[in-house]
Amino acid sequence: MAILNLKYITMAVESILKNNLFGYTIERNPERNEDPNVAAKGSGWIGIYRGPVSYDAHTTGSTPWLVGVNIRVEVQVASMKSSEDAEDRLQDSEEEVLTVLNNNRTLNGTVAMINGYDIDYEFNEEERIYFHASIIIIRAEVRS
Repeated sequence: MAILNLKYITMAVESILKNNLFGYTIERNPERNEDPNVAAKGSGWIGIYRGPVSYDAHTTGSTPWLVGVNIRVEVQVASMKSSEDAEDRLQDSEEEVLTVLNNNRTLNGTVAMINGYDIDYEFNEEERIYFHASIIIIRAEVRS
């Protein structure tokens, strides 16, 4: 069985985002940011992580496996003004990230195609810092 090396996919996502988004701190496989001050800098903070992978038998063509890949892109912003401002900034950032990813649906040729996205949200309002996150799961497929 040909095992898929996810580092090439996460590296491609990092490269795509860094080459198309400005003002963000973008990191691949970092510790999860817990500091709202980091998310408040510039446009925000983005972390890229590998997710679950599934190998399914694939009987057509020369590749025996259809691999389902999940890559997690966490977008964080923070605001000192209000929860509404943080939500607005998060929505703008999420839209920017999805637009960039949709313009490169093969992730620089590392996947056959992006099949879809799952998005979840987190927020924290402590000490008058409004700290919001969007967790985007890229669902893609690769033939291996």
